Amino acid sequence: MNIKEYLTKLEKETHEIFIKSLKCQSKLGKVHHLSSCIYEFTDHIYDQSEKNILITVSSQLESATLNATMGMYRQAFSSLRLAFEMGLGAAHFSVHKLDLIEWLNGRADIKWSELINEDNGVLSSRFTNAFFKELSSEAAEYRGKAISTYRNLSEFVHGNNETWEKSGLQLSYNKKLLETYFETFSDTVEIILFVLTCRYAKSLSKESLESLQCIPEEFVHILHIREIFGGPKV
Repeated sequence: MNIKEYLTKLEKETHEIFIKSLKCQSKLGKVHHLSSCIYEFTDHIYDQSEKNILITVSSQLESATLNATMGMYRQAFSSLRLAFEMGLGAAHFSVHKLDLIEWLNGRADIKWSELINEDNGVLSSRFTNAFFKELSSEAAEYRGKAISTYRNLSEFVHGNNETWEKSGLQLSYNKKLLETYFETFSDTVEIILFVLTCRYAKSLSKESLESLQCIPEEFVHILHIREIFGGPKV
């Protein structure tokens, strides 16, 4: 089999997986809505560097979903982890400008351990107290969720043996793994949006808050987020 025949065969297999994945239309619509919510958030951030990072996050989320629909689950989880790091990284860089400049110049990396540092990270009580103190009581739970979600994503990135058993060594449709992707995607974006809300919500104009109704829709269970976005207080 020459290279053209080989790649054509792979393309056919990928297309068949894609058709099966499209049966999950409502869940695909949900993850697209969530990535669009992050993109919409960028319209209300004035620092261009922070805005550009979050635009990249939204793009990575869309890329992750495309990979998932074609049966490339490991690549999907890898893209999702990258989006996760950059999403929290944007909030970190917003208050650590030297780190941002060094990262933009290629002299520093985004360090996950710093992002979720219990004392100074973007899900620490120090961070939430500074920008949205009413959410401080929620921060510890989201920090725990972030650590757990990142660990699960990292298993696919680092090639842990059990992940090969889950995803297989050949292209094939895996409904269970696709369901896991949807669940992990939702958890990832929920954490990113929580951090962005904590960092920026109190600095947004009334008009911005009114236009970002995707946020209170996702956090209907958190009173103070509902309130600031003009929702019911009870």
